[in-house]
Amino acid sequence: MKIAAIDIGSNSIHLVIVRAVEGQHIEIIDREKEVVRLGAGLQDHRLSKEATERAILTLRRFRQMAQANRVDLIITTATAAVREATNAEKFIDRVRKEVGLEVQLLPGVEEARLIALAVAEITDFNHRRALIIDIGGGSTEFIISDGREPQLLLSVRLGAVRLTERFISTDPPSPSERENLIAAIRADLTHAVAEIKQLGFDFIIGTSGTILNMTEAILQAEAAETDNASEFEAFSPTITLEQIHQMNRQLAAMEIAERRLVPGLEEKRADIIIAGGLLLETILHELHAQELTQCDWSLREGVVLDYLRQQKATHSGLDENSPLLTGTDGRRLEQGNLFDALDVRTRSVLSVARHFEYDAPHSHHVADLATRLFNDTQPLHELGDTERRLLQYAALLHDIGYRVAHNEHHRHGLYLIKNSEMPGFTANEIAMVGVIVRYHRGAMPKKPKNKREKREHEDYYSLKRADRAKVLRLAAILQIADGLDRSHSQNVRRINSELSDAGLQISVHSNSDCDLELWSAERKAKWFTDIFRVPIHFKAQIAPALQENKLFSVAD
Repeated sequence: MKIAAIDIGSNSIHLVIVRAVEGQHIEIIDREKEVVRLGAGLQDHRLSKEATERAILTLRRFRQMAQANRVDLIITTATAAVREATNAEKFIDRVRKEVGLEVQLLPGVEEARLIALAVAEITDFNHRRALIIDIGGGSTEFIISDGREPQLLLSVRLGAVRLTERFISTDPPSPSERENLIAAIRADLTHAVAEIKQLGFDFIIGTSGTILNMTEAILQAEAAETDNASEFEAFSPTITLEQIHQMNRQLAAMEIAERRLVPGLEEKRADIIIAGGLLLETILHELHAQELTQCDWSLREGVVLDYLRQQKATHSGLDENSPLLTGTDGRRLEQGNLFDALDVRTRSVLSVARHFEYDAPHSHHVADLATRLFNDTQPLHELGDTERRLLQYAALLHDIGYRVAHNEHHRHGLYLIKNSEMPGFTANEIAMVGVIVRYHRGAMPKKPKNKREKREHEDYYSLKRADRAKVLRLAAILQIADGLDRSHSQNVRRINSELSDAGLQISVHSNSDCDLELWSAERKAKWFTDIFRVPIHFKAQIAPALQENKLFSVAD
């Protein structure tokens, strides 16, 4: 099912087109936005004729784009600028008659709820409480949530466009203008800050154009200084209050023409970024918060998710032949809202795996075998729960490279992981999972003798030295687990491993012939032997109708 969501905001009108597939994150097919400034000149509480004409033109174009993508549904919403306008009904009626779109006018609290829904879909709360901040053109929404039902929903009439019109008239803004702006923000935030502090939060998530632009500008400036940008990018990067303060100081000293050239900033946001940046800095300062994590899903994605949940068109469980994962508490998850019950990182991995049409029975079985081997050999590798999960994620994704080509599928797998959206993961974690997949087959990286050899393993060498050691150990385990399902038929039902002075003995339990698996596992055990310096012995134990007792995945 394809759905388009159009958000008519105070600064911009946004379009997102998504594909909804059962048991996956919604897939973003296309995004577009146009700066319309519908909220400009709202001092008289009316949408101007010029802004209305720009909005009608943009909405007509976005409707055409949605139709070209053959969407099944277009959902159109409007926020602060329209809901505060005295001629809102006239505007909505024009959109209906001239464009053919039905506009839903969202109250501020409902806007906050939908933003929270989108953020919760792709954020790893990890039993923590988040304060979600969405800075728009005309209002700022505050939500406190632990990933389930929001505990606080607030909408404050503070936005980048509104503040710019009220306080900034010179270029660059004068010190007195900035001081007056900050003083007004503090006064208007008094009630919201008190409520937020009373309820409490553990970390902050920021959404919307102002925060996304500030984050991108800060990250690009940092990358230019260090000249060490990674190809792996966190889905949700984090910036600090100090970085925001420094960026605001730099922007405040520039004229608008200079701000348009700042890497990471949109040209059409150059005139309102001063007010937006100072609003963000003041919010964090008043809350005594030191950092913020960006999330680029917001209202539009929340609108789509809300519709899908109402229609029960997604997250309704896996098909009966799909292997199921255990939940975050280790208990079996039954059919039903399985995908929703998983943590965001597992949902991300499953979405990528399914998108590239992975061999589910094989991949889940390899994950189970790898988990058993990891647990039994912990005294050797000395890795913990975090590394266990990275191994499981890599096992689920280890063969997605087949979607590109059979030959070199391990390299293709790394490329696909590097270029996939994986909410909940840091850039370093994505890199580690990708490199584990890269080395589930092939030669072990060695100290490069020349530039060509270093390029061959550049993703491995981009990791920290300690992480390189971890991924090689995890890849060695994955290689054996993959070998134990060489036929992709799950002949090996489970394994048990025991360490002794004689080495590592792996008992391979099967209810049928598993010679192919034993042969493959013995070949793939060389990495493990070289890394841990222990010999490995495989012992087959054939037992008809053997009970599976899986650790990682549940019955197929």
